[in-house]
Amino acid sequence: MSFVLVYGDHEIALPLQFEAHVEEILIRLMRASPESPMQERRRLELSSSIVEVVSSMLENNVIPPSEKQVKYAVAIARELNLQIPATVLQHRHAMTEFLANHAETYRKSRVR
Repeated sequence: MSFVLVYGDHEIALPLQFEAHVEEILIRLMRASPESPMQERRRLELSSSIVEVVSSMLENNVIPPSEKQVKYAVAIARELNLQIPATVLQHRHAMTEFLANHAETYRKSRVR
């Protein structure tokens, strides 16, 4: 069995290895009338649980910046008198944006 997640224009199919009894419960939930208050509550609980699990997994799977990136960011911050936001020191993606936003100005200031 696979879940197909659709978010805007993005779609991903995730194969899920449920135990047979869990798969049966899930199929019954998907086939049930959405007008049933009990089924609607179960769907909302399932939705909430999926959001919680995916968010937790992604937030805990953060890739920190490399040592080289941190050293470069510190040099830029010193030269340009900037403060480095905490997220920049914690997340590689934020670090990449910080470097992209300030590297050219840093290089130009070093030429003078």
